Amino acid sequence: MLHRYLLAAAVAVAFVVPATAATAPKPMKTKVYYAEQSVKTKACYVVTTKPNGKTATEIGTDSFKTLKEAAAAIKADKDCVPAPKPMKPKAPMKPKTT
Repeated sequence: MLHRYLLAAAVAVAFVVPATAATAPKPMKTKVYYAEQSVKTKACYVVTTKPNGKTATEIGTDSFKTLKEAAAAIKADKDCVPAPKPMKPKAPMKPKTT
């Protein structure tokens, strides 16, 4: 009786172990950076999606592995205009009390 259980366990292990070993872990997705220039404003930005070519063009032909590399490509490009700084929201005016 014990031999049947041992044989069944050995058969189960023989099929389960190779099946779990065959599934490789998913590779980590690395972040890719692109240097893009706006067609209208000529301002340059570092983005994580590839520019479409209609509203923004890619600076250079390669993607960059780090944010610093993409920023250096923007600084090296002579056609880039500094990106406009976002405006700070103004505090609401206090009502005048008389």
